[in-house]
Amino acid sequence: MRFIAFFSVCPEELEQFVETWKRRKPEPGVKIRYAPHTLAEPSNGTTGFVIFESDELEATREYLTRFKVAGAEVKLYPIWKDSKLAKEIASFRKAKQEAEMQWQQSTYEKIGDLGTTKSLKILPLIDWQTSREDLRPEAGVSYLVKTDENRILFDLGLNRKQSDPSPLLHNMKQLGITTDEIDIIVISHNHGDHVGGGKWSEKKTFSVTGVQIDLGGKKVYTPVPMTYPGLNPIHSESPTVIGKGVATIGTISNSIFGMGLTPEQALAVNVEGKGVVLIVGCGHQTLPRILWRAESLFDEPIYGLVGGLHLAVEGGPFEVMGMFLHKYLGTGKLPWQPMSMSELQGNIELLRKRSLQVVGLSPHDSSEAAIEAFRKAFPTACKHVRAGETIRISDIY
Repeated sequence: MRFIAFFSVCPEELEQFVETWKRRKPEPGVKIRYAPHTLAEPSNGTTGFVIFESDELEATREYLTRFKVAGAEVKLYPIWKDSKLAKEIASFRKAKQEAEMQWQQSTYEKIGDLGTTKSLKILPLIDWQTSREDLRPEAGVSYLVKTDENRILFDLGLNRKQSDPSPLLHNMKQLGITTDEIDIIVISHNHGDHVGGGKWSEKKTFSVTGVQIDLGGKKVYTPVPMTYPGLNPIHSESPTVIGKGVATIGTISNSIFGMGLTPEQALAVNVEGKGVVLIVGCGHQTLPRILWRAESLFDEPIYGLVGGLHLAVEGGPFEVMGMFLHKYLGTGKLPWQPMSMSELQGNIELLRKRSLQVVGLSPHDSSEAAIEAFRKAFPTACKHVRAGETIRISDIY
């Protein structure tokens, strides 16, 4: 990927700083495309910039750390070559049209025989924040959803290093959970941070750890046709009842810049005497469409929503030299059109109108600013989404 790094240096040192950096060799894995230059006129404290390419996050970090050690403040942004950018934009817009056509043509009958569960517990196994020091955080998602009759593993985390055991299996062991007690696996969408890694996503499969282990004949529901050794995953494109009181709401597609058309499904759990709780992976579908679909499928009111909505407003879960990747990528919009605070408030209002009693926003793809806005908007309903901390919707048993 190509990056532009803007830097700020005090005017008295700027000329010498730039000349020095023009002569320095970059880190291995970093290719300079436009050597450090000064701006004709400083803007918002920015005095110069450098353009480079790198596919290695650590190499990028090391290269820019040297700028900071030399006394410069650095802000990093992704850019694209003109030729590649034009193709990406064309692909993005084409997928956007396809997603809109799919949405307009989608019609489903109400699910009248869903049933209910008296008990519902949602235990995050993988997320960007943890409730205990012995658990490993990840910029991915995996929840254990417990109802009266089922133990559902919703998504499988990222496992960036493809370790075995994975962070997911590590956290499960620390929490006293085994794969044997899980009877259903649901994949929200085919992105690496939800299927156990990018290598599995590319192959349209999934894994709970660095190797594909025997999953003992579990039922699996996927948003696109996927495979797994020894299993026959069910492509749940349409809304599908998967257990007593539990259903998928079917896939809703969106165009994700650089990732193409992305169908995503959410879980709906009907809690006796309360209503439907929605469990969401990334929310690429957009909140308005998730709510509209759920309210079209069920007579019961929406009682709660837990999961990711990709609200990287004013930042994101992590940064590299001032760049928040989630702010620009995965939003369903072009990278230079990040989500605004007014759009965040619009999402909050949609939930307020429905008087939700439980709201939990995952930090794996949303910023602290968004999470804080949710806390203020829902002071009693808002729950932490942290690995190891159970969200109890109804705790009968």
